[in-house]
Amino acid sequence: MGSLVRLKNWDGEIIALFAGTGRGLTGGGMQGYSYYKQLRKPGEWMLRIDGNDERIGLFLLDYQIEFWRSDPAGGLGWYLGFEGFVRDWEFTLDESGKEVFIARGRGYNDLLLAEPIRYYAGSEYATKSGACETVAKAYVNENIGPAATSPPRNRSGVMPGLTIEADRGTGATWSGGRPGKNLLDVLVELADYAPGDFMVVGTGPAAYEFQWRANQWGEDKTWGNADGRPAVVFDPLLGNVRSLNYVYDRRNEINTVDVLGQGSGDQRRVVTRTSGAENDSPWARRAVVRDARNTYDTDGLNRSGDDVIDKQRAKIKISVTVAQTPATRYVRDWDIGDLPTVRYRSANVPQKIVGVQVSVDDNGVETIQGVMEDP
Repeated sequence: MGSLVRLKNWDGEIIALFAGTGRGLTGGGMQGYSYYKQLRKPGEWMLRIDGNDERIGLFLLDYQIEFWRSDPAGGLGWYLGFEGFVRDWEFTLDESGKEVFIARGRGYNDLLLAEPIRYYAGSEYATKSGACETVAKAYVNENIGPAATSPPRNRSGVMPGLTIEADRGTGATWSGGRPGKNLLDVLVELADYAPGDFMVVGTGPAAYEFQWRANQWGEDKTWGNADGRPAVVFDPLLGNVRSLNYVYDRRNEINTVDVLGQGSGDQRRVVTRTSGAENDSPWARRAVVRDARNTYDTDGLNRSGDDVIDKQRAKIKISVTVAQTPATRYVRDWDIGDLPTVRYRSANVPQKIVGVQVSVDDNGVETIQGVMEDP
């Protein structure tokens, strides 16, 4: 396993390299790092270097950072594992007087958090109908992409260097208006409904592209998958799991939603949506009311209720600290967005890898953790 970190300025020029651990033979000053790559979320990263390193002053706001990794045992040369923006930094001084500089930031998906849907209600820019991928890419383009100029936007939101991948029109048909809503929140809603996944990916020096994938970002590698791909199975008995946390939590579940549409009093339109989980026991029902008086059609009312149920349904969440084995290696055999099978306590549980956390400590020891949930 090899590690290399590149720091780049606003123009995308490499201005510093950090490698190895400590100053040692590499002169890198790096004492460890971690990054958490997530679908549909900004993710985060952290880099620790010697507090006396002369390059500390190079870490400026929104300079870009790249984490490169190699895995010779898995037949993988150098590849880019994660990239993001510098957003904060700090100094620490331990009891021995050793000073450490820590830089932190988020991945490029952080751009999607930067702006709301900044158009007036009822306009073609705030209210849309079409395939989820098409709607998502239009919202991105018109709020942080090249089309986010003022006018027609109430305030310019153009993010330099950001482009939008060509539209393929995938996903279910969606209709709705989201004026004032945060762009990332709307994209997550669309991805849940489609279904699909999205990421902002670096494409060159100071260049980024919003990309969308139908169904899931990666490939179906579950046991017995329909595509006939070799299955990826995480099982303590196979030696590819160091530790495992399995959570099935229904404390915050919602399985029944009464959606209130137009009208008043006993004339008000009401649609009730359920997940079926309310029948799992005599006392399983957990219900809420949601106001949707600005929604005019039945499909919209149904979708409002289904969105609430989907966000707060009972989910299995599994975190697996992976042991690299000859048969199961990160990136070569599985990656973020893939659908593997987790075998635990005689159950085969299909999961989606929604995040991958990679960390390297001050001894150069690497730890890889896959974060999974129900697909």
